[in-house]
Amino acid sequence: MDHNRRIARLWITTALAGAGATFPLCAFAAEQGADPIVQVSGGAEDADNQVLFEADLVTVESEDGPIIAEGDVRAFFGERYLRADRVVYDQIKNIVTAEGNVSITDKNRETLFARRVILSGDLRDGLIENFSALLQDNARLAANSAIEQQGARTRLRKAVYTACDVCKKNGKAKTPTWRVKALRVTRDKERKVVRFHHAFLEFKGVPLLYTPFLQGPDPSVERQSGFLTPRVGASSRLGFNFELPYYLAISNSQDATFFPKYTAEDGVLWQGEYRIRRRRGYHVVSAGFINVNDSSTLSDDIPNTRWHAFGRGFHEFGNNWRASYDFERVSDDTYLRRYGVERIGDLRQALDRSRTNQLRSNVRFAREDSLSRLTFDTYVFQGLRASDSAATIPYALPLIDFNRQFKSKIAGGRASIGANIASLYRTGGTDSQRFTVTGQWNRDIITRGGHRFQFFAEARTDAYVYQDLDEGTEILPGEPGESTRFVSRFSPTVGAEWSYPLAREMGGARLFLEPRVQVVASPSNLNDEDIINEDSQSIEFDYAGLFDYNKATGYDAFEDGQRMNIGVSASAVWPNGVAIEGSIGQQFRLQSTSAFDVSSGLGETSSDIVGSLNFRYGDNFGVENRFRIDDDSGAIQRAESMMYLGAGPVQANVSYVRLNEENVAANLVRREELTARGRLALTRRWSVGGAWRLDLQSDQTIRQDFTIGYEDECTALGVTLRRDRTRDTNLEPDTAVLVTFRLKSLVQ
Repeated sequence: MDHNRRIARLWITTALAGAGATFPLCAFAAEQGADPIVQVSGGAEDADNQVLFEADLVTVESEDGPIIAEGDVRAFFGERYLRADRVVYDQIKNIVTAEGNVSITDKNRETLFARRVILSGDLRDGLIENFSALLQDNARLAANSAIEQQGARTRLRKAVYTACDVCKKNGKAKTPTWRVKALRVTRDKERKVVRFHHAFLEFKGVPLLYTPFLQGPDPSVERQSGFLTPRVGASSRLGFNFELPYYLAISNSQDATFFPKYTAEDGVLWQGEYRIRRRRGYHVVSAGFINVNDSSTLSDDIPNTRWHAFGRGFHEFGNNWRASYDFERVSDDTYLRRYGVERIGDLRQALDRSRTNQLRSNVRFAREDSLSRLTFDTYVFQGLRASDSAATIPYALPLIDFNRQFKSKIAGGRASIGANIASLYRTGGTDSQRFTVTGQWNRDIITRGGHRFQFFAEARTDAYVYQDLDEGTEILPGEPGESTRFVSRFSPTVGAEWSYPLAREMGGARLFLEPRVQVVASPSNLNDEDIINEDSQSIEFDYAGLFDYNKATGYDAFEDGQRMNIGVSASAVWPNGVAIEGSIGQQFRLQSTSAFDVSSGLGETSSDIVGSLNFRYGDNFGVENRFRIDDDSGAIQRAESMMYLGAGPVQANVSYVRLNEENVAANLVRREELTARGRLALTRRWSVGGAWRLDLQSDQTIRQDFTIGYEDECTALGVTLRRDRTRDTNLEPDTAVLVTFRLKSLVQ
């Protein structure tokens, strides 16, 4: 504050509230952040109705006469801050007049500008000349004149609305990317909407669309019913297609989205999603269906009405119990890929099973406290391959798991007991029930020299009952026509592990080295050929699982025999951001085991060699590698590599997968794939990108994407050309074009 300037201050008890004003649009950004100079004292009886004026001159001609403030007037009243060249308050007529560069900022940091404002004493009604406003989320609204009604609605004539920047960096005006011009505009603060009457939508100053009525959400609202970003496309499978989502805000705790998709070839795919959140639970359900126009194009295994249903949710009962579910079902095998249906939003999963060969539905009841956990699960599966038979796909009813840790230590270590019950049923195959009881103990010891020792032991008993063996596809020895069988197994394990983590600094680099050796002993020949392997068919052997003393993924297979796991990991990190880390290890056995398929790299007296090697330079560049090498031939059995680059305008990543193992039971086939994705920023606004997925085994392209996009502070536009070369029953390769655009604050 300039203390040489003559200041006059006067407290006035009145009912002032804010209003609008005019101001050049390019001054919005500068004025929005202005802070009041004066402060309201808290000592008055009614602080909300007190105003502090600060001006070069404040005069009152008589006790009931008008109060006049002139010269850089600043007023702070309630939660509003006003600036003007001149303010007059007529106490008798209860009218406030502000003139010259008027600006009013409210508690939400919305700023109104005007050349001249005439307001009622409570500022709930008034007339505004040369109105303009800087709203939330960078939205701007301007008009020749405005009428404020009861503080709830603002009616404007000859108005302009945009969420784009209207000024260049040097402060000069520029044409916004888009704006809406209308003869009349109503901002309804109660219903949180902005209505446009006789409106033109302009892009870069060129009128492209006229509508007699247009309504959008108010910039201050977080949730508002209305249309969302449309999706326009064309493909060889579906022809022209158009999707226009509509969002419905039902209440503060629930909402819904309707997104029907019109397709020229098949008709309308009706889709919707409903969400509700409570204090103790959350639920979301998404579903869709379509009646195909031309049923003659369908094969016998494709229904005339095709559909999908996804859902997820939970509900808590008290502090320990929770019920949850997650389901996904479709009408037929190729439905998801034909219509591009995916689990999105709150239904999204780390593994999108809509792109795999199987769907899974689950219902769970669980109780958990600090020492124990009990779960009751039910699983239902749906195969998406043409060769899948619903009669032989099992469903679990129930799958019960219990674990309890002892609070007190036993022999200096932690002990726990557990039980697991699994019941699998098939409508046209073998049924099985398994009961497992487990006791575990482990103890960690760290010496003064930094050596770490871990000792562990496990005792496990499994009991199996099989029914309808003669209906199944499993080949088991026994009497011809045998239908029922009982099998049991006792599986003890003991072991110890040593590791010695070492760290030091050398030449400015932080070095780390950790050798590990694990010795495990179990009786051999515990994988009885009478036991059907239902849950341990797929094993992914890598360094991360090398020191699991039982590498079977389920209960049916058991890693038996005497074995030793040996490995070492190391890393080096330099101050300039360069980091190198790697690991390598192998398992050695006294005898082979039948617990694993030979393709897994495990089971023989010496396993495949597993490890990783990674390089990183800050957050800009990195290469990550995981590998498994055949210990006899030296051939690479599994390789996974990923390189990423983020430097300046370039964002890219390339991944390579090579899988030599083949396991019919686990649905593993030999494959080698290369996937590349990239994005190049051509300018601050324009970018191009692409993706390419190549099957190196057959030397064929699986999928290609090319995208060109534009995005600024108020607009987003994308055009994608996609070529999908996958084939399936009733599913031919597809070429598609997809167009998306968004006008921020107008179309969400």
